[in-house]
Amino acid sequence: MKRSNGNILLTLGALLLGACASAPQQEAPALQLKLDGQMAAQPQAPLPGVNSDFTLGGGDGLLLYRAGYRVQPGQLFVSGTRNFDAPSQQVAMQTLGQNADLRLSEVAGAPLLVGMSQEAHSEWSLAGEAQNLRQAVSIGWAPPLAAFNLKWANTTAPAAPLDCAVEGSMRMPLPAETAALRLRGRSCRVVATDATVTDMEARTWSAALEWGEEKQRSQLRLQAIDPAPSAGTALADPAAGYELGLAQQQELGSWSTQARLAWQRVPDAQNPAVSQGWTSEASLQRRLGGVGVSAGVSSGVNPAWFLPEAAERSDQLNLGLDLSRWAGGLLPGRSPQTGLYYSRTRSVGSEQTLSDDLLQWKFSLLW
Repeated sequence: MKRSNGNILLTLGALLLGACASAPQQEAPALQLKLDGQMAAQPQAPLPGVNSDFTLGGGDGLLLYRAGYRVQPGQLFVSGTRNFDAPSQQVAMQTLGQNADLRLSEVAGAPLLVGMSQEAHSEWSLAGEAQNLRQAVSIGWAPPLAAFNLKWANTTAPAAPLDCAVEGSMRMPLPAETAALRLRGRSCRVVATDATVTDMEARTWSAALEWGEEKQRSQLRLQAIDPAPSAGTALADPAAGYELGLAQQQELGSWSTQARLAWQRVPDAQNPAVSQGWTSEASLQRRLGGVGVSAGVSSGVNPAWFLPEAAERSDQLNLGLDLSRWAGGLLPGRSPQTGLYYSRTRSVGSEQTLSDDLLQWKFSLLW
């Protein structure tokens, strides 16, 4: 399959501009309760919903507890659905989530941080009710030498392409200022694009070098993904896939850029055309008074690239016009979120090429 040289050149140009910004953390209040309604953003629903949040603790205390509840109408009430042959039967959705962060006694100069979270999501349709549950437990420890984190997660609705039950990471500062080394390992299940769990498991390892100032940061990462058949299956054991990528993010006044360029390789003697290739992504955002404009391109993207039989890749163009700040001047105190967005996706598989155009108008309003 031919790659888009123009997209790769654009990505390389954006990579030369620089890198990553992180938002400053804000201390949570000792007690906070919020209840509001909202106009849910398309394509979820155009009708009012309900949000509520509860926060207890915060700062340097022993416990920080947060809980939230959300209800919003489903796709059944959305007009102008793109698939007229199979209209949605989704009536409403409900989400109840809670998480607790515990600060334990210090070990070797740093406290142990334990986090626990749970989220239950219910979806009501004309055919009945479906429920999904996600639970996670994490342990963090950050002595002067390095920061360690270990996480266990479980969900009944895994997202493609990997559902990782165990994840461990270590971040070590380097002698050079603003530079750090990050190591990461995960144990996962392979998930198909339709969110069904396959008969494959995967172990992943990665090492990343990060550097740069607060608003200009870069990352060079080497990643290996080793898929393997689950016990008791007769599937062939594919070789490990490798990815070497460079990512950068930068903020310069009203300008913001993001770029990523990666080389991916999956040994596959039967189909060398898809065993390796380049993937690139680049985006540019600009704030012009009360209006924000954005543009992005990607080439050769395939979330399941580490599987030899997953040959499909896609190229995408995204354009956006964010009118939220302008609308906020018309509706002070309401914090509206609105804009117009266009995307064009070209998917290239082993047998055919498909193109899809999508134009969306999004609007949400809290009160």
